Amino acid sequence: MKDVYSRDGESFTGAMSLIVSLLIRYPEIATLKLNPANSSLTISLIFRYKFSTEEKKGFREELKMSLETLAALDRVQPQRIEVNFRRQNDLSFVEIIRDLATFSPEELSLLIKLINHRYPQELIKEADSETGEEDLLFQDEMIAHMLEELKELPPEKELIGIREEGRVMIFNYSTPP
Repeated sequence: MKDVYSRDGESFTGAMSLIVSLLIRYPEIATLKLNPANSSLTISLIFRYKFSTEEKKGFREELKMSLETLAALDRVQPQRIEVNFRRQNDLSFVEIIRDLATFSPEELSLLIKLINHRYPQELIKEADSETGEEDLLFQDEMIAHMLEELKELPPEKELIGIREEGRVMIFNYSTPP
């Protein structure tokens, strides 16, 4: 990330930093949305693939089972795990919605690994940058730290981060006062 721009002098928050960090760390993620109204995080992925009804069901069950198993190992009870599918022309959009209170960086890592393993050619992602193992570990630690801060001080505004041609843009979708 070369520069950080903020319109109207708005300060760059921890929630914004988390969105940027996650989008940079995981080129598979198309958009991330933080919703303070229901304390959730929505992760959107795009596929060049048409999922059959049975594939949707199997994919949804595998993701939910994997995430619930990881949560059980962490001794937490997820409040919300949703997997939604939407089609538009030749693309499929998959949204994974998680509650912020029990969401973990390890969960996102597992999720991305499962999807890359199951649909390596179908998943649309930006080209990986040549990041060393040490840099990835540092990014993971920073993401974990920012996520913990966000759990303690939830965002006040609905934010959405979008990746486009190597850039990350963040939009505030909250209704102005």
